[in-house]
Amino acid sequence: MDSLQLKQIPLFSDASDEELKQVAAFAQSKVVPEGEVVLEEGGFSRELLAIEEGTAEVSRDGEKIADLGQGDVFGEAGMLDDSMRSATVTATSRLRLISLGHFEVKRLKKDAPGVYASIEQLVEERSE
Repeated sequence: MDSLQLKQIPLFSDASDEELKQVAAFAQSKVVPEGEVVLEEGGFSRELLAIEEGTAEVSRDGEKIADLGQGDVFGEAGMLDDSMRSATVTATSRLRLISLGHFEVKRLKKDAPGVYASIEQLVEERSE
């Protein structure tokens, strides 16, 4: 993963070059075809995902609640407190995602504290 790819995601845009290198070392790229469920409501959070390219729909209890696009991040809430996923995310186009696993996000607390703080802030904002 290239740190320049990460810089395109607003969550990482303010991170220092050194922190981006740490994140890039852990991050993986993955492709999800249109129509595939990326995250299932009620499942455990095992990864934080950022959309590098494509679109997705967020639904809760079968009702559409949001659209996601390039730069959007999801799956972050359960990463910090081990809670269950609160919504389902389905690809509405081919998605190219940046993925950080549970263990890697926890490592950011030490290796890239600014990025970890941004994730904590995002979780806090979305839980209000």
